[in-house]
Amino acid sequence: MPLGILLLRRFAAFLTFGFLIHGVLAVAAAPALAGEQLAEAGGKTSKVTLEVVIAEGAKLLRDAVTFKIAKIAPGGRLEPVTKKTGAPLNVDLRQGRYRVEARFGDAAVTSDLEVADKPLTHRISLNAGWAHLRVIPHRGALPLSSAIEWEILTYGRDASGNRHQVAVAKSPNPRVVLPEGFYLVRAKTRDALVKHTIEITAGHTYKYTLDLNAGAVGLSAVRGRGGPEIRETIDWQIFKASDTTLSMPVTSRRAASGQFWLREGRYVALASSGPRRGRANFEVRSGNERQITVELK
Repeated sequence: MPLGILLLRRFAAFLTFGFLIHGVLAVAAAPALAGEQLAEAGGKTSKVTLEVVIAEGAKLLRDAVTFKIAKIAPGGRLEPVTKKTGAPLNVDLRQGRYRVEARFGDAAVTSDLEVADKPLTHRISLNAGWAHLRVIPHRGALPLSSAIEWEILTYGRDASGNRHQVAVAKSPNPRVVLPEGFYLVRAKTRDALVKHTIEITAGHTYKYTLDLNAGAVGLSAVRGRGGPEIRETIDWQIFKASDTTLSMPVTSRRAASGQFWLREGRYVALASSGPRRGRANFEVRSGNERQITVELK
């Protein structure tokens, strides 16, 4: 091969190699540049500490407080950032305006904050308190240990005359956290419903005992007058005596017999087993126990 052509090929290879080297360097440098541009566009982060107190002047909560953090975009639009549980909470946020919701129990507070180029500690007061709830069947009795369905409603009514549900629980003695104010509490046992108004003061704990004002009634059934006791399953329905149409049962049960805790008052018991039917009128007095036998015909 002529010397001139050989030199030209080597020179061309040298140029190509040099181009590839520069190409590789350019490609390697591109991600670093892009990363710098992204960081500059997103802004620096600052350490933000979110603290929560049950009320002004109280100690910091170190319980399962749930935080929802959203960035306030132009026009007031909220852009969710994160949701975390645990207080105090340390989180890194880019500079800007944020909205934070802190929830503890059934108390929740929303607060806005501005993150700048330095660490920030933001404290939120829930302005809430605690309430321990329990039910006794009658005065002097021990609290009920069976499951109770609790419903807590706003004490005040809206323009339509309705109350709004604030919290629910299923426990013999729940401990609830509620914003300061007045509430209507409903406690539903297996056989009765009792209502009570409670007050919550920020930073304080109250114990409320609801008195069912009830008596125990044992019901059983026999076949005809003086007949044997029925051991098969019976459908029991209990109505208030004032319910003349017998359309709204206070409680019901499917069992051969059973004990009912009913609030003081007058009642009607309906029993049925197959084609047989029976009825009994009776009265309940708080703290008393009685047995009633219903004749099925």
